[in-house]
Amino acid sequence: MAKNSNGLTPKQEKFCRCYVDTGIASEAYRMAYNTANMQPGTVWTQASLLLANQKVTKRIAEIEAELVEQSKVDRRKVEEVLMDIVSMDPSELYEVDEVTGKTRLKAPHRMNRRSRNALKEISNDRGKVSYKFNGKTEAAALLGKWNGWAAPTQVSVQAGDGVKGELKIGFGKDED
Repeated sequence: MAKNSNGLTPKQEKFCRCYVDTGIASEAYRMAYNTANMQPGTVWTQASLLLANQKVTKRIAEIEAELVEQSKVDRRKVEEVLMDIVSMDPSELYEVDEVTGKTRLKAPHRMNRRSRNALKEISNDRGKVSYKFNGKTEAAALLGKWNGWAAPTQVSVQAGDGVKGELKIGFGKDED
């Protein structure tokens, strides 16, 4: 049977990809091989043998590394959209009609990318068009959480022998 550049058969390659997708060796084996006439214990044994194969485990690690790299790219794109939401200036949503001099909302195709990314919903109720935008606060909070800017949710305080003290948590001035 022909092997790929990793030294794996097509079924072994499929097993690797299915294992990365499911995380369950027996399920990955069932997806890659014909197991119609196999007992569950046999499937488990064969899947375990594949996971013991160094070429298979190396390929699984490679696929996982590829997915990690892809998710970094996807995360960067999502972070860019979140930054667009946070930094969107509401004044970019309007334009002055040159004929009438009246201010009106821009059509989405006339908005810049940042404004379009901030759009959450467009509705048309009998000719009355309205826009809803994603929340800046929520986008900023998500960015902060992803980048480790969130304040700790748990504080551990220990006192030694005879040490007395006070712990105040808050932002007010001179609060008791």
